[in-house]
Amino acid sequence: MSGERNAGRRVWRFAGCEFDESRWRLTVGGEAVDLEIKPLELLLELLSHAGEVVSKDELMEAVWPSTIVVEGSLTTAISKLRKALGDADQQIVQTAPRIGYRLAAEVETSLAPPSAPPELELKAGQSPPGRPQWRLTRRLGASRANEVWLAEHEKTGEPRVFKFAFGPAFLRRLKREATLSRLLRASLGERDDLAPVLEWNFETQPFFLEIAYRGQDLPGWAEEHGGLSALPLETRLELAVQICETVAAAHSVGVLHRDLKPANVLAAPVPEGHWRTVVVDFGDASLVEPELLDAFRITRLGFGETLEPGSAATAGGTLPYLAPEVLAGAAPSTGSDIFALGVMLYQLVAGDFSKPLAAGWEAEVADPLLREDIALAASGDPARRLGAAAELAHRLKTLEARRAEAEVRAHAAERAEALERQLVRARARRPWVAAAVALLAVGMTASGVLFLQARRDRDIARRQTAIAQAVNSFLANDLLARTSPFRSGAAEETLVSAVKQASPQIDRRFAEEPQVAAELHLTIAHALDRRNDWAGARAEYGQAAKLWRAAAGPASQDLRIVRLQEAMMEARSYGDGSLARARAIIAEEAPAIAALKAPRPELAVWLASAEGMAALVGDDIEGAAKGFGAAARAADARPDLFDLGQRLTFRQRLAFTNIRLGKGQEAERLFRQLARDYAALEGPDSGDVLMVRMNLVQALMVQAKHAEAVAEANALYPKLAATLGADNEMTLQLLATRAQSEGALERWDAAIADTRAVHEAAVAKQGPVSFFAVASQADMATSQCHAGRLAEGLKSAEAAYASARRGFAGAALEQGVAYAVADCLILARRYDEADGKLRGIDPVAVAQLAADPDWGANLNLAHAEIDMARGDRDGARRELNAAAPVFAKSTADAFQARRYKALKAALGD
Repeated sequence: MSGERNAGRRVWRFAGCEFDESRWRLTVGGEAVDLEIKPLELLLELLSHAGEVVSKDELMEAVWPSTIVVEGSLTTAISKLRKALGDADQQIVQTAPRIGYRLAAEVETSLAPPSAPPELELKAGQSPPGRPQWRLTRRLGASRANEVWLAEHEKTGEPRVFKFAFGPAFLRRLKREATLSRLLRASLGERDDLAPVLEWNFETQPFFLEIAYRGQDLPGWAEEHGGLSALPLETRLELAVQICETVAAAHSVGVLHRDLKPANVLAAPVPEGHWRTVVVDFGDASLVEPELLDAFRITRLGFGETLEPGSAATAGGTLPYLAPEVLAGAAPSTGSDIFALGVMLYQLVAGDFSKPLAAGWEAEVADPLLREDIALAASGDPARRLGAAAELAHRLKTLEARRAEAEVRAHAAERAEALERQLVRARARRPWVAAAVALLAVGMTASGVLFLQARRDRDIARRQTAIAQAVNSFLANDLLARTSPFRSGAAEETLVSAVKQASPQIDRRFAEEPQVAAELHLTIAHALDRRNDWAGARAEYGQAAKLWRAAAGPASQDLRIVRLQEAMMEARSYGDGSLARARAIIAEEAPAIAALKAPRPELAVWLASAEGMAALVGDDIEGAAKGFGAAARAADARPDLFDLGQRLTFRQRLAFTNIRLGKGQEAERLFRQLARDYAALEGPDSGDVLMVRMNLVQALMVQAKHAEAVAEANALYPKLAATLGADNEMTLQLLATRAQSEGALERWDAAIADTRAVHEAAVAKQGPVSFFAVASQADMATSQCHAGRLAEGLKSAEAAYASARRGFAGAALEQGVAYAVADCLILARRYDEADGKLRGIDPVAVAQLAADPDWGANLNLAHAEIDMARGDRDGARRELNAAAPVFAKSTADAFQARRYKALKAALGD
């Protein structure tokens, strides 16, 4: 851990007392006084403004920054300070009534002599202060900032780690580590690759954290196993993958470690002879968006202090692992963490944690792919560095597959070059050889095509690499840097607002490179698309398409890809006319793609995916399954073009069609597997894992596993809302699904509350005629009517029906809402009106929309109740007989099943 100098610290002398700021030590009459940290911080603030009245608000903000405290805390701390000073008559610290306090004594100051802070004087066998049941057994490490000890419970023998610190400057690190530990646990859940902070003492010296014991640090662990180089390379790479995945999980919630090194990684044994790495020591870490702490109601301990730029507390890190841009004064970033991962990967591969990543390091790494991975992760140029820790983990996990692909490509290139050399030699021979060459023309032509293709692929790869470098540079320097208030000029600018503010700069900066500008606009479009900012995404897709058209002409295949992705966004937005826009784009692009002589393989994937999305939103579930299936298969066949994350997305969409087709069991199986795959790639609580878990709730609901669905939704909702936002499409889908299961369990108040929340959010974000707004209002109406609140229910149902007729005339949604109106009318005994609403409903179409193949039984039941009310007992009996197989199931909706049984009883059956 970095040290801290006491340069500029002062010794304050006043009224026979002395306060040494460098040692954080108060003496009164020459005797040291034991005083808690808060009164000492108040004393320092009063000394700094000696003779002036310092208001209560100023004192509370200085001593309890960014924390809500009652005024009584200030009064208590002042009382303790006066007692320590012997100031019973309040002549030293005077009260300014209703305003604040003033230090009235004359004050002299001098610079404190440079010296290390006092030793903590901890010894083996001692108990930590306030922890008599624990005994310190072994010191694990020490610095000017802290001491770290292993302790053992005197009865159970359980190990635990205690991290001690002396003085407020070091206390900040402990507070920060405790705060970030709480955030990581709240956002990522319990994880065995992080060591949670269990308890802490921030009030009396020595301050300390009490941390779960997770194992030995990597250097010590390697030494115990005969040295790092004695371990198989596969084992070392497995450790590297685990470290990257842990850092990726921390990055997913905006936590930057800033001091990644082998000493801050532990190794813990797990079954079957494997090892589990644990990333520790977040005392120097920072948070990209501190507002996330507020979302989880976590006090910002350690985040309220102002640190001088360039101080050790600001820079953090350990020299061999510090990225060049951080050494040059730039703010730490995910990229600087990735640089440290690259250095550690090099050391793991080289088999020596003491080796720096110095010139000539490549000679220590025999595998060219590992050399490439290290070079990309530890690039001195942030713009050329890998963009995510998860990407490095994925590259290492797929190392064998990449080796196989590289061998195939190398062999093909060698063969093409050999054939070309043969052709050159043949042309140089005597004329009679020409006849033999002619006989081989077909073979030579094929070989030439292969060679030209390889050369074209190489050129494309180089162009894409150049574009990627420019994109990364812009993202790092123009976009992500805007989240710093020093760049943006706004203390609370979020990443989304930074994206929107940075977008107009793209066309100015890359006026001579329209392809780069197009890629940047497309990247921003994807980000806004993921956050359901449809208007913003639409504008960015449009600008990307315009730039590709200008750069490469209307036949540009990159232009086609942008347009197809835009079509998918339009279909997913469920807005007024959005499906028609999506279909129009597909109708324009499909024939143009078919006419291409040499279409790129990814075009087929994006076209099939766009067709699947338009079919899904248009209630053509068979068509959706066909499109998504084709896209998933084609993407899986080209891992060189589509990374694992993209391929999992295509599989997720295919799995979702199983829900809409009523295949809940198959959908559940697929989504559980997808959750495991995404968790391995991105961490257990990444956005993609959360979305797949939302789909899992839907799969449970369609199988009538309602209690399980509600429990899973309850556990998922806080994380999904915090990660994606309460009004995100996925969050709204989760609430809507939970409401359906709550209704099936007859938890009407909960169902009504959830559907109302979905409706209000959808109206605010997408408008009253959007899919979510209409569907949620209809669901709310059903819950209200089934709960006996008929007047409210009918009002909600009629409003939903009016919106459905405006936005979804003739579609399954309008028919489903018409049934909801009829259902309420039947319960209100207004049978003729209900009969009119039921006419023209296609039960198959609504069943697909509801993802319930048995939905048509509800229509039979409604007709039966109307027939019975009109005295048509035979008609009622026919309808009930048709519905009998569904309502005989144990999974039948309880409310509907009771209506069915009551009607059967009335018929005497």
